[in-house]
Amino acid sequence: MPSQKNIDQVNDLSEKLARAKAVLITDHTGLSVAEQRQLRESVIEAGGQFLVAKNRLFKLAFSRSRNNHLPQDIEDVLQGPTSLLFAFEDEIAPLKAIVTFSQSHERPHVKLGILLDPEDKVLTAEEVVTLAKLPTKNQLIAQLIGTLNAPGYNLVHVLSGNIRKLSLILTALLEKKESN
Repeated sequence: MPSQKNIDQVNDLSEKLARAKAVLITDHTGLSVAEQRQLRESVIEAGGQFLVAKNRLFKLAFSRSRNNHLPQDIEDVLQGPTSLLFAFEDEIAPLKAIVTFSQSHERPHVKLGILLDPEDKVLTAEEVVTLAKLPTKNQLIAQLIGTLNAPGYNLVHVLSGNIRKLSLILTALLEKKESN
C-alpha cells in the first residue's frame, strides 16, 4: 500500500507535467547544498522549477500523464540520483540556465530532455545543450520587432535628413541676405 506522502508526490509531479512545456532529467550528484540553492534560484528566475524526485515516483507520474506509456529512453536514464527541471513558461530559458550553471560547475550532468508536446520529443544531452544555445522566446520576439521596425526607422531618418538639409540651406540663405 503506497504511503500518502508518495501519493501526494505522484500527484504533484503529474500536475507539474501537465503544466510543463519541457522536462530535463539530470544527475545532481556532487552538488553542494549552496550550489543546489543557487541553481534553483537561477532556474526559478528563468521560469522553471528544479527539484529532486524518486525515479519510481517520476516514472509513475509520467506514465499516468501519458496514458500509461513510458518511452524506453526515459526508462533507461532513470537510474541513480535524479533531479528534474520543469520548464513552464519558456522551453529554452530554464534549459539555458541549467546548461550555463553546469558548464561553470561541471554539475549537474544532463541525462535527457523531453519536449512535452503531443508527441513527447525525447532529446539527448547534446541536443539539450544545442537547444540551450538558441535565443529565448523573448529574445526572438525582440529581434523580430527590431527587424520589422528597421525600415520605418530608416525612412524617418532619411526624410528628417532632407528636412535638416533644407533647414540648413534656408538658414544660410537668410544669414547671407542679412549680411548684404
